[in-house]
Amino acid sequence: MIRTGQTIKGYSRRKVLAYLASLLLPLSVEGCAQSLSSSTTAPTPTSHPPGSVLSTYRHHTNRVTTVAWSPNGTYIASGSLDQTVQVWVATTNTHFQTSIYRGHTAGVQSVAWSPDGKLIASGSSDKTVQVWDALTAEHAATYSGHSDIVLTVAWAPNGKSIASGSADGTVRLWDVATGMQKYIYRGHTASVNSITWSPDSQRVASASSDKIVQIMDATNGDHVYTYRGHTNIVSSVSWSPKGKLIASGSWDKTVQVWDATTGNRLYTYRGYNVEAAKYNNDTGVLPDLILAVAWSHNGKRIAAVTQVYCGDSCGVVVAWDAYTEHHFSFYIDVPVFALAWSPDDTRFATSLEVSTQRSNMKATDGAYVEISQA
Repeated sequence: MIRTGQTIKGYSRRKVLAYLASLLLPLSVEGCAQSLSSSTTAPTPTSHPPGSVLSTYRHHTNRVTTVAWSPNGTYIASGSLDQTVQVWVATTNTHFQTSIYRGHTAGVQSVAWSPDGKLIASGSSDKTVQVWDALTAEHAATYSGHSDIVLTVAWAPNGKSIASGSADGTVRLWDVATGMQKYIYRGHTASVNSITWSPDSQRVASASSDKIVQIMDATNGDHVYTYRGHTNIVSSVSWSPKGKLIASGSWDKTVQVWDATTGNRLYTYRGYNVEAAKYNNDTGVLPDLILAVAWSHNGKRIAAVTQVYCGDSCGVVVAWDAYTEHHFSFYIDVPVFALAWSPDDTRFATSLEVSTQRSNMKATDGAYVEISQA
């Protein structure tokens, strides 16, 4: 298994994946696309058209790598390479902080709320998963056992367990009541980049740099199924709210939607108006590496973060109808590092980073979180 060592501590999750990929798979990037356009089949515009920025949170001092909305929609937790997780009010323009958690000794890579909204679990480059009070930032537990960066954490819908995935290639399940490790799943041969629970809390799906998605039984830690539809690093995975389908995003430039039991593929998303985009960026978008995938809470739409040719320098949020692959919208051509749907599915929280080195940027420099219309 690859060991990244201490020098990787200050890197973002995307940089970690790029580093791991450089040791596993060839990677190529092309010149940056200059513009994006909206599909003519996009949903009817509201008072805030899709992509409209509603507000901005700017209190982190380094890149924001992860965002998560509280179950009641009131707060957002954002984790950063500044080693903090900050909890702040999402429903006002002031976005005042309610707590800052400073328990990690390296960059925070992932955060997850407990179903009751009282606790937060955070995974870090310091190789630990930590649990703490969402509003007071009082430390509750530290889960140690991973031998490399913790890239992803997810809280079981029933609130009883936490799953974590690491660059050490393992998925680990932790009992919230006792703080004890329940199972270690060793089915992957490379970094575990993303995990998601089934809605009934019985299974966990994990996406890996070994190009596969695996499903484990959360009740006993056994292997259930392996999905081999991708041809490159699988960066993200999301279970549908009804529990029947899984969406997985990959560096093979696709999002694939497939049956969680049989692996039968419903469709492969390769972008809107792909052929037109090859000749004119104004008439479509040809996605590059898929970096994140998120199923809306009502199950109707899927959103993804993808690069647009130029690596860490720019990206786009793409959304479409989860079952018909129609009604596309795409927007945001600044670096996007994380995405989360609001519980009512009307807004996105995205983490961004802007630099004056990109002359077409009008936003203020820095690392921050935006709330935008979904």
